[in-house]
Amino acid sequence: MRIGLDGKVLTLRAGGIGRYAINLTRALLAEAARRPDVEFVVFTGPQTSREVMEEFRGACDECFLGAKSSVIRSLALVPAALRRVGVDVFHGMDHVGVPFVGRSGRYVATVHDVIALILPETFTPRHRLVVRTALAMVRRRADLVIVPSRAVERDVVRRLGLSGDRVVVTPEGCEPRFRPTPCAEVLARYGLPARYVLAVGTLEPRKNLTTLLRAFARLRRGAGVDPGLRLVLVGARGWLDGPIYETVQSLGLGDVVHFAGFVDDDDLPAVYSGAALFVFASLYEGFGLPLLEAMACGVPVVTSNVSAMPEVAGDAAVLVDPRDVDGLAAAMARVLRDDALRDRLRGAGIARAGQFRWEATARRTLDAYASLVQ
Repeated sequence: MRIGLDGKVLTLRAGGIGRYAINLTRALLAEAARRPDVEFVVFTGPQTSREVMEEFRGACDECFLGAKSSVIRSLALVPAALRRVGVDVFHGMDHVGVPFVGRSGRYVATVHDVIALILPETFTPRHRLVVRTALAMVRRRADLVIVPSRAVERDVVRRLGLSGDRVVVTPEGCEPRFRPTPCAEVLARYGLPARYVLAVGTLEPRKNLTTLLRAFARLRRGAGVDPGLRLVLVGARGWLDGPIYETVQSLGLGDVVHFAGFVDDDDLPAVYSGAALFVFASLYEGFGLPLLEAMACGVPVVTSNVSAMPEVAGDAAVLVDPRDVDGLAAAMARVLRDDALRDRLRGAGIARAGQFRWEATARRTLDAYASLVQ
């Protein structure tokens, strides 16, 4: 079985999708090393991290495609390369990876979420059009759609009109390097405060950071809260992020909110481990890798009670309505003040994160490939 992987998202700068693609590819290649009947070719591009591909050298073939545009890749370069190279299954590891024309082998696409259909107001008009067009192409062209959670499975069946037998759930994993890793040197490098609440994710509307900021302001006004407590936002700037900065200024939080920007991947375990509390109040997540990463690092977690977040967190987090400012503030206060609750969440979180492994994700994905070529 010869498998083609669309490697344009093999970069950590692609956020959660990049982390999914890198870890899945790593686990697939490790599995293939034990299975001589499986081989991989990765279709890379200018976006692909050369450091990542250096790690994979010798474990797979590489086919470099020069265009940065995902549309050009899917419309012309990938179809031509597939005819030239030949694969049994081609896997687009994001929603724009399926070739637009031709037919060479069977096509698999990972749909991480359908946020553009559920919360269109959280996207720019251009981004919304691109994603909707790509999802329509997935509906028409993909033989099988991989999703990371039951929540997304329900959404793609309902919103894309896919039959259930075309959808396979393969939960994502948590890397072993995410574990309690205190490191004062890393925290000092990013100028992080001594005691902080942490949020991780691209600064864009879906992450619901304006609500988190309002809840944090109310938390600080409550009794018994450490006046030195700060809010640290980790993540690159995204789209429509102006209201985040406006909210910081309007609430007078300029001195207590720290924008850490993009944090190097190697430093993330220490940044998680240094937090008093991790808050993931997103309006929608297809999976939510930061949830697992924070829990694996022994940090108590407050997260949203919508989409995939309850499915991922289980009983290892406090769940809250992400649109309820008072409820979110109360949940944060409860965890910060209750020593027994924090200890329970730390232990439960480490155990919960240990249930998600990329090796299992790879095996389920290989089974999905095999179901198309039997």
